[in-house]
Amino acid sequence: MRQLETALIGAGLIARMHLEAWLAAGACVRIHSLDGRAEKLVQEFDGFGVKAVGSLDEALDGVDAVDICSPTDTHRDIALTAIARGVAVVCEKPLAADVAEAEEIVGAAEKAGVPVYPAHDIRFAPAFARLHELVAEGRLGAGTVARFTVAGYHPRPWTGHATAESGGILTDQMLHGVDIAYWLFGDVVRVHAHYQGEITAPAPQGTAAVGTVVLTHAGGALSQVVSRWTPTPQPPIRVTFHVSGTGGTIVHDSEWPQEIQVSGGPAGTFGYYGESPFTSEIREFAQALRGGPQPRLVAHDALAAVRITQAAARSAWTGRAVELPVKGAAA
Repeated sequence: MRQLETALIGAGLIARMHLEAWLAAGACVRIHSLDGRAEKLVQEFDGFGVKAVGSLDEALDGVDAVDICSPTDTHRDIALTAIARGVAVVCEKPLAADVAEAEEIVGAAEKAGVPVYPAHDIRFAPAFARLHELVAEGRLGAGTVARFTVAGYHPRPWTGHATAESGGILTDQMLHGVDIAYWLFGDVVRVHAHYQGEITAPAPQGTAAVGTVVLTHAGGALSQVVSRWTPTPQPPIRVTFHVSGTGGTIVHDSEWPQEIQVSGGPAGTFGYYGESPFTSEIREFAQALRGGPQPRLVAHDALAAVRITQAAARSAWTGRAVELPVKGAAA
């Protein structure tokens, strides 16, 4: 199996998770970060062949792929530079800060024949992957109504400064639930959103925010996505879904405990086990880069998510629903 050469841009929490996943996939990784943390991350993974480099040009020289885990406002320039050099792009969500930038990245990639793989890790969580299988098989029947929630501690400073008009939580954390809804039920033709609380990023210590959006899909399904930034770090992340149709209902909550018994006595309660979604995600991307099948996430998925979340920001700011034109959708 050919060893992949990967450039990892950024050295924060998400970059660390991606690094572990690339190493598990057998890749050789070089790291570039403008905040001086690359060297520290390399030291942590001493002995795994990871190295720090001093410039984006050096990071991209001869690699198969770049994995962008830097702040959102840097994504466009890094992605376009990589695409111009024929380097495949893996990019943490969101692909870009606005629709125009996302369209520019996707257009450049299509013209150059370079793949762009958005890193929307929730698609790779086992419960959500199974939900997709059930919906695709028609097991839930018709008249589908869904609710997705994502809750996590208020964002770290690297998320940048998002104004209320730009959407805050609606264009950041909400993308997780929006992407799942789009993956399950397809194109969205109407978006109606609302937010409460502190939505700017970075949020002041101890603040909270809630963003809610209702999506009308071209096929008739309805999805509600609720995102929360919580004032305390526990739980660090919680995801749920409740999806119903004429064929039944499926429900999941990542906080549901799994009681473990040893010799008849309790040994602890665990909210999650199994392979990390980051490991599954990067392995699928690595297989595609080696000539394997197309991954479950491609450039147009990233563009769709940005379009929907930006529409949610406009809806919340104006108080009105936003219509999204979809080719072939009923008027």
